Amino acid sequence: MNTSTSRTAPVHGTRSQLTQSLLPEQSKAATPAAKPAAYSAPALDKGIDILELLTEAEHGLAMAEIAQRLGRSLSEIFRMVVTLQRRGWVRVDYADRYHLSSRMFELAHRNRPVRTLTEAAIPAMQAVARKARQSCHLTVIEGGRILVIAQVEAPGNQSFNLRTGAVVGMFHTASGQVLLAFRSAEERERLLEQHALLNGESGISRFDFMAAVDQVAADGYACSPSLQTYGVTNLGYPVWGRHGQVVAALVIPYLEGIGSLRGPTKDAALLILGQGAMEISVSLGHTVDPPP
Repeated sequence: MNTSTSRTAPVHGTRSQLTQSLLPEQSKAATPAAKPAAYSAPALDKGIDILELLTEAEHGLAMAEIAQRLGRSLSEIFRMVVTLQRRGWVRVDYADRYHLSSRMFELAHRNRPVRTLTEAAIPAMQAVARKARQSCHLTVIEGGRILVIAQVEAPGNQSFNLRTGAVVGMFHTASGQVLLAFRSAEERERLLEQHALLNGESGISRFDFMAAVDQVAADGYACSPSLQTYGVTNLGYPVWGRHGQVVAALVIPYLEGIGSLRGPTKDAALLILGQGAMEISVSLGHTVDPPP
């Protein structure tokens, strides 16, 4: 899957290769049906269902559409939506369509671990964007999906980037490959069980995805053509935490410029990205292994 023919040695040094094979989904035993929860809070369930539904609704939804898509009556949904609006979780536009507010985003960024990570990352990300003349973004894994928690645009008039707060699939990204590559087989399996395709994403087999993950584990970084956008090569490095665990992925969606827009080569950008990822890691308390 990885088509790059020229690679730069990983900056962080050799890591143990996680090469245990995971069988394709077709050969796995069927998963037992989930047992009903011992305790339930129906009102809370309805509120969370509404928030999750609105997350996927780019242009918002009318009250009747929310009720229809959730398979509930309008009277069931009405009080929940009005309460969520009053508490600032949703907003209504001039056409009486409901959207998520920025409340969830604000709370996420008030969370101390996220703040610590982004505060440590932004200066290094700005340096990466400036040196590589490419946009870069920082991602974490949450519930089997990839969340962009910070991004820095490339200098100049042209750039390709993912917005902060965007949620992308695990199977289709360098972030997904990096965030799984340096985990144990048990952790990989747990995250794979949580994975679900997002709207608009093409399918990719679990076998092919895990082959790419194993390649990243062997190389120490990701470098492969985008599965979502032609002409983009995804470059990715792990960001390590204090205790030697991967806490995030630093990614460049690399675009090759022409003429005066031509910046550093892909290999040069990969080296710059690796140095930036290690700078963030060290600022988080990661200890760099001494050279042999």
